[in-house]
Amino acid sequence: MKNTLRSILLLITVFFIPITPVLAETALEWAKNLPDNATTKYPVTIKNGNRYITFESSPQKVLTNGDSNIIELMFVLGLEDKLIGYAGFPYYGYEVSEKYKEKLNKIPMVSYGYIKLEKLLSVNPDFFLSGFWYGLDIPGDCTQNCITPKELSRYGINSYAISESLVRVMKKPPVSMEDVYVDIRNLGIIFNVQNKAKDLILSYDQRIKSLRKTIAKVVKPLKVFIYTQGYETPGTAAGQAMPNALVKLAGAENLFDDIKDSWIDVSWEEIIGRNPDFVLILEYGKFPGEKLKNYLFTKPGMEGVSAVVNNKIFIMRVEDAYTGPRAVTGLEMMAHAFYPELFK
Repeated sequence: MKNTLRSILLLITVFFIPITPVLAETALEWAKNLPDNATTKYPVTIKNGNRYITFESSPQKVLTNGDSNIIELMFVLGLEDKLIGYAGFPYYGYEVSEKYKEKLNKIPMVSYGYIKLEKLLSVNPDFFLSGFWYGLDIPGDCTQNCITPKELSRYGINSYAISESLVRVMKKPPVSMEDVYVDIRNLGIIFNVQNKAKDLILSYDQRIKSLRKTIAKVVKPLKVFIYTQGYETPGTAAGQAMPNALVKLAGAENLFDDIKDSWIDVSWEEIIGRNPDFVLILEYGKFPGEKLKNYLFTKPGMEGVSAVVNNKIFIMRVEDAYTGPRAVTGLEMMAHAFYPELFK
């Protein structure tokens, strides 16, 4: 009998798989509750959307792919020494923040555009930091040479999709600053820089709280058209895109908040009919801000729109409105542009 019990206990010990608890708290709450000098105990399991990723140790060979906000997550956490390459954003004319350009110059550009599977495997990363539609293919939408979490795991490569991109594979709340905080928290745990992640999240939250105190004085929110690209067919950020969340935090209303999508095309007739008070131009690459601004003044029908009549137009880089470390700076820029009288 004793031998039988001993055998059962041995089997339980060998085959028991620890279940990682789902964090009930938000990333902001995590930062507020994290003790000083917290360290990661490996192996550690992270929840990334609807899947779990286990890390036996901190990744040492990281490849990023996607817009510049993705690699900036590594920079802001002081993890540039872990990077073996980047890909994706140069093709579209996106740029890293000025303060990170020197760091970027020391890292190999593995691919000018979005990376292909063969090229990815050739640099032998142990971690791929990207997002769905930013380098990771959506499972089921791809049939050959797919870059999916499952396919990469066959080669021993862990992958992480930034939280904003998870809406393409699962239902989730509209994008917000919490998505930024979640990515910073998760990467902080993965790379054992939890206190750095904590400090960043709390500092961002404090800046937002300070801004919101000033914005509370707004009586009538401005209606803002977010102009992202295009001439004959203008592009904008709708209700599920990060600029929408930032415009709201800045005390204004996105002209196309009612459309439950992210980056979309609209018509000039719709814009004219909705009559925005303000135009926020998010420039990049082949759509420089001044060129888009000049087009507003020449497009028939726009001459009667309030924003054009009153020259209420502001240009900023699109990267400052992405889900990433620059989002709070972008928010501050928006608020000052919308309501300069409140910041005198």
